Amino acid sequence: MQKIFFKLFLATIPILLILLIYICRDPFKVIYHYNSFLPKEGVQNIQLNMDYVSTETFLNNYNEYKYDSYIFGNSRSLNYHVSDWQTHINSKHCYHFEANAESLYGIEKKFQFLNNKGIKIKNALIIIDQSTCKVVENNGSANLFKKHPLLSGQSNFDFQLECLKSFFDLNFIVAYIKTVRHNKLYDESIQYDASINEISLPKQEAQIANDRDAFYKPRMKVFKKRDSIQKYSLQTIKEEQLKLFINIKKILDADSTIYRIVINPLYDQYKFDTTDLKVLYKIFGQSNVYDYSGINEITNNIYNYYENSHYRPIVAKKIMDSIYSNK
Repeated sequence: MQKIFFKLFLATIPILLILLIYICRDPFKVIYHYNSFLPKEGVQNIQLNMDYVSTETFLNNYNEYKYDSYIFGNSRSLNYHVSDWQTHINSKHCYHFEANAESLYGIEKKFQFLNNKGIKIKNALIIIDQSTCKVVENNGSANLFKKHPLLSGQSNFDFQLECLKSFFDLNFIVAYIKTVRHNKLYDESIQYDASINEISLPKQEAQIANDRDAFYKPRMKVFKKRDSIQKYSLQTIKEEQLKLFINIKKILDADSTIYRIVINPLYDQYKFDTTDLKVLYKIFGQSNVYDYSGINEITNNIYNYYENSHYRPIVAKKIMDSIYSNK
């Protein structure tokens, strides 16, 4: 019997060791409090759940900065730099309320979160695409995509347990060991301003400015050839999406928010579904919805993109200059 217990004890040692590493190092930064979740300048080695980061950073900083203007969307929305946006709006208190692969569910929950706290939204810039509109529930892995428990209503225990399970994934553990040994896993040099929750890529921009061909040549394989015939995304806005959009509109109206909705100019050049676009026009008004999807001057130029998913700040600035020109 003693031998059996000893063998069981030996078998649990790796699990206990992994658990100890997780608790001590907090790789996803969900256990302990952080004034800033990302480095001010440098490489963020492990990709974090930016919904959690955005919500916690907001809670850390709201009393000091009293945000009244917000940029909502997925990682593409980060290239709408606050410094450029502020030239078009009457506010110095702006905040990026973004998330990885942000969903319509997540955007609506953030509006409701602010509304429940009695925080008025003076200006809103909402960045979406067809993928944003697809998701109407709290899905995905907790360490990357689940919404902060304060937004979703999920218990903090369940959220933490899901993050722990993600750490126990064998592929992640192997990659994490390499990170500890070589300080390298998610190799992207960033600049981060916690006061506005804004991530920028000055190193990449400097590389493009210095030698554009040297930057793009190794990346050309991701820029797949597109069809010259315009293709359209599938219709996405159904009953559940409609409810979420209508609730967002109610909050915008209640706060007398000045807002714009931008449909992303994606490299794949798929045009946003025309029926979905008409629904957005009906809810928010055509003067507030701007569709940059499909084949156009922006999407034809690969130099407007870092890769086949994220367009550069020069594009976002051009869009903002255009959509606010009629204010």
